Amino acid sequence: MVQLKEEESPNEPEHITSPEEPQRNWPYILLSVACVFLAVGLYHLQGTLSGGKCPFHMFSSQSDAKQHTKSPHYDPSLYSEELVYGSKKKLADAYSGRVVTKPELAQHGGSSADPWVAVLGHVYDVTSGMRHYGQHGTYNFFTGRDGSRAYSTGTFTEEGLTDNVSGMSPKQLGEVFHWINIFSKKYPFVGRLQGPFFSGEGLPTAVWREVETALGELGHLEEEKSALYRMFPSCNSHYDQGAGRAEVWCSQKSGGVSRSWTGVPRQLHVPGESVRCACIQEDLLSDPKLREYDDCVPTSTSCKFNL
Repeated sequence: MVQLKEEESPNEPEHITSPEEPQRNWPYILLSVACVFLAVGLYHLQGTLSGGKCPFHMFSSQSDAKQHTKSPHYDPSLYSEELVYGSKKKLADAYSGRVVTKPELAQHGGSSADPWVAVLGHVYDVTSGMRHYGQHGTYNFFTGRDGSRAYSTGTFTEEGLTDNVSGMSPKQLGEVFHWINIFSKKYPFVGRLQGPFFSGEGLPTAVWREVETALGELGHLEEEKSALYRMFPSCNSHYDQGAGRAEVWCSQKSGGVSRSWTGVPRQLHVPGESVRCACIQEDLLSDPKLREYDDCVPTSTSCKFNL
């Protein structure tokens, strides 16, 4: 760039600098430096108070601005505020993708160079997992389709690899949803699949609302189960298959629950779950879900029995 210089005025006398003039400029230089340090200090202080974001618009980067820009289709009311079962991520984050049709998804089967999978209408690009989802991969049959039901049932036939989840229990839907958490951590999210869970506009359907409700119920069941384990922590155990004998005992850390009491072993019978040994406090021994072990002293902290 050509720089233009102003012409010197012939009427102005030539400015002559005396030897003492630089010394008179030092106070102004020091004052300027102090102002710079003060400005930097205020910047960092206000940035900290504002959660790490620069409070001055003139310092805000374009990338930071884009980070907070919502999609015009983003509507938090379309999903729960929290992702039910297993994650705190909002379901509305699905709006970062686009709507995918089933014919488009089918073009990304296991024989393609960039395979996709879909679970509960959420489509992921699993190209980086070719050894699992490529043409000769173990899970090749999941690509190019939404095989949600099979993620729980393990039925990998054409009939089993379906997006029809009707009649599935909250526990089964939780097992399916678990794969959304896995995929979202490992693979790029492509978008929402037009089908039973999302409309052509990418909005949740009545079927998705039913799934969401079931997952919410499962969340409550998991909380109740966790509370039950804290109340009735599992016993320590040792099984000798060769001798056909087993031993269970209680301690103040058995079951991974640290506590001030030890408890006594009892069989815990909970509907829908396998019978397990639990350590029970004295004031809870009358609970109808509990059974004593045969040939075991009721007040003993350990029991040995035949398998």
